[in-house]
Amino acid sequence: MSRIPNPTKAMDRLLYAIAFVCVIAPALQSQQTTPPAQESGAQQTAFIKQAVYEVVSIHKYKPDGGSMTMFWTTDPDGFGMTHSQITGLICQAYGVNNYQLSAGPDWVGSDLYDVQAKMDEETMNALRALSPEQAKLARQHMMRALLTDRFKLAIHHETKQFPIYKLVVAKGGPKLHEAKPIEDSASGSKDSASKPGKGMMRMSFDAGAMLLTAEELSIDALVGQLSGSLGSEVQNDTGLKGSYDFTLRWAPESMRLEAGSSSGSGNANVSDNAAPSIFDALQEQLGLKLESQKAPLDVIVIDHIEQPSEN
Repeated sequence: MSRIPNPTKAMDRLLYAIAFVCVIAPALQSQQTTPPAQESGAQQTAFIKQAVYEVVSIHKYKPDGGSMTMFWTTDPDGFGMTHSQITGLICQAYGVNNYQLSAGPDWVGSDLYDVQAKMDEETMNALRALSPEQAKLARQHMMRALLTDRFKLAIHHETKQFPIYKLVVAKGGPKLHEAKPIEDSASGSKDSASKPGKGMMRMSFDAGAMLLTAEELSIDALVGQLSGSLGSEVQNDTGLKGSYDFTLRWAPESMRLEAGSSSGSGNANVSDNAAPSIFDALQEQLGLKLESQKAPLDVIVIDHIEQPSEN
């Protein structure tokens, strides 16, 4: 069974960032408050299965050799995917990570697209009446419908053994700081930061390393980011339930090897000046540790997909 093909080396750093999009957006989609009134279960189920985006715009992006920014936005009335592989959209639609996609033509793992999708007001209001979990499921169904309609996507599921990691508290305990209360600009009141998972994360390159800056972030959200970074399932076994402010700086192995080979040594050894690996960074900076295991995971096998017409 073939995997989604790897792009050229020139795209490595971009794709490393793209891997994070697969797990950032689901966290953002679930961050909404549950309204006091709920529709009946039957109505909710029907809506989740039938809802579609009213307007969808798709354009293939052609890099011009200059700097490029890729990002994903989730709005009350839709989403936007900019300068990203279509694998990111498939990941969102089926709630998986890149390493859980298999087969498909080469362009699926290399071509970049800009996709904007908007729902009508009735659909948006119905989405707001759902719980966060139901709203996330509804958005996934809408993305699947988009992929079927515009990309003619057909898939099937398989189960495969994967190496996974469990995130645990390292010896000596966590080095995390509880999130600082955030003042509400409208009321002037301060949030006690007692509700995890409502935070923000920013990813950037910093002197040859990845820098994750987190505000009010849950460990579950961090685990999602680690899954994208490592290309493996990561499960939260820390027992930590709060929201945290922290920074995490590390270098992916490819960057560390590149730093070693460019240091003048003439080989691929890791430079003494390279940032730490993600494993060392977690333990040294956050007091957390990754333990390796194996587990069966769902695999999305692409049976058919077509390049979309642009509009």
